[in-house]
Amino acid sequence: MRLVPAGRSTHADRTARIVSFRLDSFAPNWGASVMGTSVVAVATAAIGWPVWISRTLLILASLVAVVVVVVTGARWIRHRELALADLRHPIKGGMTATVAGGLLAWAVAIGRIGAGWLPDGLVTGAVAVLTVAGAVLALMIGWAFMTNLFTNQSTPTEHISGAWFIPPVVTIIIPLALVPLALELPDISADLLALGWGFLGMGAVLYFVVTAVLFLRTVSHPLPPDALAPTLFIGMGPAGLMGLDMVRLAQASGNPGLVDAMTPLATMMWGFGFWWMIASLLVIRRGYGRLPFSLSWWGFVFPFGAWTVATSVLAQTWDSGLFDVMAWIATVLLVALWLMTSINTLAGIRRGTIWAH
Repeated sequence: MRLVPAGRSTHADRTARIVSFRLDSFAPNWGASVMGTSVVAVATAAIGWPVWISRTLLILASLVAVVVVVVTGARWIRHRELALADLRHPIKGGMTATVAGGLLAWAVAIGRIGAGWLPDGLVTGAVAVLTVAGAVLALMIGWAFMTNLFTNQSTPTEHISGAWFIPPVVTIIIPLALVPLALELPDISADLLALGWGFLGMGAVLYFVVTAVLFLRTVSHPLPPDALAPTLFIGMGPAGLMGLDMVRLAQASGNPGLVDAMTPLATMMWGFGFWWMIASLLVIRRGYGRLPFSLSWWGFVFPFGAWTVATSVLAQTWDSGLFDVMAWIATVLLVALWLMTSINTLAGIRRGTIWAH
């Protein structure tokens, strides 16, 4: 991937190229479309919109997930060396984790929306299978990506980007997938909740480490090229997810005292996510101006969606009218963002321009 300073992209970089779909060049960040669609489904359910909306979105997320997982799996089987090269790449390697994130976000959506609609056994089984598969992939990809960075010792600073947030982000989704399982399987609920807290700690510490690294890189080097601009926005996602994890794990424990203790901490993380959102938008606006559409725009959807769901949950936990209004506004904006990104993605598929990214 050729890097050019932000705001100075060449005409060729800004002009959409038309290419045919090829399995060997299938981008590793298509899993972000599954993550984004799944979180929009959960957000509309969390805010209390009509159930047909969240159920329709869950069906769409499921269709997208099947396609992305099958095509990604086929690429790993038929073009293993190219897939491994992506995993070893300092930018594409982080994006590879979106497939694991897609499985986990899909599991969360099924657990949240499928209950009371789909058969209980089907919901529990699907959530369990997707959670195990997503967690294993998340750990394997995260360890492989970080091991390569640590042993390579020659990663250009310019290649550090918000894509490095993705491996920590996907581990922070795991607790949300474990909560419905803990509620349905009381015999092992303590084990599942303990694992949830462990995965939260794993992702939270990595998130703060990557935040520090990205901050230093951004203040001392030119911004990444246009196609990577949306990755700066990813930082708000883990903050919202951590707050969400704290509340949901505490609620699932059945301990009111733990809920009371975790709610202020969760709100603190939510606040940092809000700050990051505004800061990243200001940087993108000043450093890039108008961004051409690319597949990386899905990097806007899931982070904002995770923060939006956290806003809805905190509105209920605090019984706050202010948070309730913010949750409604955020959900409307999230759906609009998802629609715009989805329409542009479908248009790019139809025209063939999406495969050039």
